[in-house]
Amino acid sequence: MKNNSSARVAVGVFGAPHGVRGEIKIKSYTGDPLAIAAYAPLTDQNGQRRFVLKKARSLKDDLLIVTVEGVTDRDAAARLTNLELYALREHMPEAEEDEFYHADLIGLKAVDEDNTEMGVVLALHNFGAGDIIEIKLFPRLILKKDRSPL
Repeated sequence: MKNNSSARVAVGVFGAPHGVRGEIKIKSYTGDPLAIAAYAPLTDQNGQRRFVLKKARSLKDDLLIVTVEGVTDRDAAARLTNLELYALREHMPEAEEDEFYHADLIGLKAVDEDNTEMGVVLALHNFGAGDIIEIKLFPRLILKKDRSPL
């Protein structure tokens, strides 16, 4: 498995503002939602903007209410809504046996149960019902429903 230690890993996403003093919700992707602050520095996808979480408290499940350094009112918090937060892969703990970071799967070969190469992992998505792996199929392996080649 490749391990691109300079890669960024998505660790959460800003949600709606909470109150009028600049607090904002975060949906944490980390196993322990409150651990998101430990993966500092948190950045946007390109690493251009940095975010320091000054305070964090649990709201429910994987939702947190946080105070972000420099965000002091509702309007400033609202400008962060839907912005995904990233940490450097090298700051993340090692994955357990049979666990993987999504970032480590991108670019790997996808194979079927017979170990036939089918394509390459492009992305992983989660729209609420579980993880979906997006695979770019090799052209010769586009199959019909009965798994026979086109």
